[in-house]
Amino acid sequence: MPSFRFFPLLLVLLVVTGLRCSQPESAAGNESDVFTLDGPLQYRTEGVRIATFNGEFLFDGLGDEGGADFPWKSNPEAARAHRDSVARVIRLVDADIVVIPETETKGVLEMMLSESLSGMGYESYLVPGMDTFTRQNVGILSRVPIDDIGRTNELLPVGLTDQLYGVSKNLWAHLTIGGVPTTLIGVHFLARPDDLERKPRREVQAEVIRRLIAEEIASGRAIIAIGDFNDFDDETLDARASQPITDVMATIKSAGAGGDDDLINVLGEVSQRQRFTSFYDRDDDQQIDPGEFSAIDHILLSPTLYSRIQEVHFVHAHDPRHVSDHFPIVVTLAE
Repeated sequence: MPSFRFFPLLLVLLVVTGLRCSQPESAAGNESDVFTLDGPLQYRTEGVRIATFNGEFLFDGLGDEGGADFPWKSNPEAARAHRDSVARVIRLVDADIVVIPETETKGVLEMMLSESLSGMGYESYLVPGMDTFTRQNVGILSRVPIDDIGRTNELLPVGLTDQLYGVSKNLWAHLTIGGVPTTLIGVHFLARPDDLERKPRREVQAEVIRRLIAEEIASGRAIIAIGDFNDFDDETLDARASQPITDVMATIKSAGAGGDDDLINVLGEVSQRQRFTSFYDRDDDQQIDPGEFSAIDHILLSPTLYSRIQEVHFVHAHDPRHVSDHFPIVVTLAE
């Protein structure tokens, strides 16, 4: 597999220069501590690198862009600038597979490949979903050959009601990693992890994905469940010790037939002070305050793949008030 691993120092300096913000409260040694953006990302090992990075409305600025508002909506020039900023982070991460929630279309991925990611060796993948309000989907950029792609459209009852619900934004891909047949399942679940009204629907989404994972495990495939789960892991706490109000993560991790095939969250491979993937400006003051970071993006691996982990990075190398309000996670697996 061709490798395009290089680290554009000038680019990184442009990203990090002059940006400082407050550190997550539970990660701070004292109140005077600050969170400083990471410098150049340096990998210690070789292998297959897999990342997730929410592109925050990675759109083209054209046509019907749904009912949600965002600064570059219906503005092709501003949308291009946003794509370029997301691409700079993708170049920095330099993963072999990048899962990108909040992608509008495969055409947007192709735009980014020609505009900002030429020479990276990526192919783009996306299966249009069912979210008619945000018009977001889950996209993939990959150097690793992908044999097949699809999505689950399963709908299940919400509690005891007659309402049916599913995962409007998801994508699965069949590939092989180090000789292991693998199914990668990219997801983007319903937002607002602390919203009690949304709890039952997100738990239904977890059950839909659990069923898909169980089918793939039963067919002899290893699993990578990856993306924006919009929920916390109660087994491995994030930087602000967030407690879930749902059983979303527990449901998905226990998808196999027995405990020995439960999925494992790579969250535990970094120190607690590093465990944050998202910024939520709770008081809408455009400042980064203590306690506004949490981990709602995750990479869950089958034990077979988890045993191949060489290194894990939670990459905090951009200002989350710009580029994206999420940070990448990247895991390197031995081939």
